[in-house]
Amino acid sequence: MNDSHDVLTMLVEAGVALSEVGDFGALLDLISETALRMGGCEGCSIYSATENTRRPELEFLRTRNRVLESRSAMPAFQKFHIALDVTTIAGYAATLKRPVNIADVYNLPSDATFTFSPQFDRMTGYHSQSMLAIPMCDTRGQLLGVLQLINRVENGVVVPFPTTVEPYLRALASQFGIVLRNARMAEELRRSRIETVKQFVKASEFHDTDTGGHIERMSRYSVLIYGAAGYGEVDCDIMALASMLHDVGKISIPDAILKKPGKLTPEEFEVMKRHTVNGYNMLRDAESPFLNTGAVIAMGHHEKWDGSGYPNGLRGEAIPIEARVVALADVFDALCSRRCYKESWPVEKVLETLRESAGSHFDPTLVDLFFENFDAVSAIRDSFPVEAEAVPKAA
Repeated sequence: MNDSHDVLTMLVEAGVALSEVGDFGALLDLISETALRMGGCEGCSIYSATENTRRPELEFLRTRNRVLESRSAMPAFQKFHIALDVTTIAGYAATLKRPVNIADVYNLPSDATFTFSPQFDRMTGYHSQSMLAIPMCDTRGQLLGVLQLINRVENGVVVPFPTTVEPYLRALASQFGIVLRNARMAEELRRSRIETVKQFVKASEFHDTDTGGHIERMSRYSVLIYGAAGYGEVDCDIMALASMLHDVGKISIPDAILKKPGKLTPEEFEVMKRHTVNGYNMLRDAESPFLNTGAVIAMGHHEKWDGSGYPNGLRGEAIPIEARVVALADVFDALCSRRCYKESWPVEKVLETLRESAGSHFDPTLVDLFFENFDAVSAIRDSFPVEAEAVPKAA
């Protein structure tokens, strides 16, 4: 692309688009597509600078190649690392923090400290020629990664990258780097939240007889049903964690009641029922949407569609949808699993019970969605086996 106005317009559009993408994979796809368009080239690769101070490296994140994609010959790549030094083209650009513009990678200058590896070309039958490696730096000059463009095409012919496009591509690369850094920080924060919730759940499990397998299965069933009910990716991500906290209030229940290998007395059952309110009180008023939703689920997952549940005797749609979903997922897995006070039920009996309980214990619409997606339910159970017989296909 030679017209500077078009390039600037694309640069602005790219900045707006990048700010609106939340998913890390989708972000890499957008960066790759934008780089190919602005560079007028066949291929590109994205590398991120690692924070390993003992051995600085570049981590490969994504590659695109229009020629190979048109032939359905683009191989899948696992992540790998290259040394952040002057021995490779990307490493050279990163080390010196300046673009490396090469007319023909198979005919490098004799004084070049870097080499070109033809491994990709040999593996795919592609022929790399011109290359432009651009360091991605923030406004303070901190290295964030490298954008590597391959084979500029003009009028159907591969040509060197003109120096006139370098300033625009450097600006684009800086945008990429900053957005990537922010996205990775957000992803790390999300993972830390997930780990915090899981550790919290594990702490409660030490006090309970349920297994980690139950928590994983129940959470995945909940997400499956919730998504089938029409909720999107963000809501389902919240459900994945919040559902794990449904029984966190059991940490406040005495072991003599929680682990009793038999039927509870009416007085003991009244104490057991408090875990719903206790869990709600532990999680409420948090700023995190995971914890807020977890509080709602903790309070409501023992309510019943016909109003006979506890602690508040809510009926029908007065019960929050999140609690209705978890109630179904939790009971299904609990009945299929062995506990200190019971053996596991045959899955056929469990399914029959769910059908019979639609409209009394459970939201009948959610029960329908559960059976409509039972193949996916079975796949989850296969991934996290329980001490029960194999899951049959639902009729």
